[in-house]
Amino acid sequence: MNTDTMNHDMKMHGGNEMEMMMMQMTFYVSAKVTCLFDFWDVKTDAGMAGTCACWFVLAIFYQGLKFTRGYVQKSCECSEPSSLIAKVLAERRSPPQYNALPEEGNTHHPHGGTGGLRVKTINWKLHLTQTVLQMVQTAMSYFLMLVVMTYNVWLCLAVLFGDAVGYLIFHRYTFDNSDHCN
Repeated sequence: MNTDTMNHDMKMHGGNEMEMMMMQMTFYVSAKVTCLFDFWDVKTDAGMAGTCACWFVLAIFYQGLKFTRGYVQKSCECSEPSSLIAKVLAERRSPPQYNALPEEGNTHHPHGGTGGLRVKTINWKLHLTQTVLQMVQTAMSYFLMLVVMTYNVWLCLAVLFGDAVGYLIFHRYTFDNSDHCN
């Protein structure tokens, strides 16, 4: 076996004997943990307290991101269809001159229209904002998952309580855009 291409988790110990460092697969209580990156190596109680505080705040931030995305989404739902989409819908409502596609999924409402189908587009700036928020939220959720997967009880509790506090803070509000849309 070529030792130059070996993973850093494997160490060669003379001859053919190999020792692999295994990932912790059960929950444990300790102030010693490597948190996501090699440079984030916690070895003291104060370091663990700071690391837990950091992930607690980031879990609250994650819930704030989810709330912000919901707010942006609700504000976008009131925007008008773009002219291109409006043209396409107008053309579809007029009788077709030829049948290029099968009409299985084509539903017509008895009073005209498309049976309640409402297509709305959002401003590209708002869509870009939603896209960036989605990307950050996804990254945050993966990082929080990886922290829990360290199986360190203190870090798991920090993430869980931070998530609960964030939910308590942000998700007590609901969005009613009925006044804004009318």
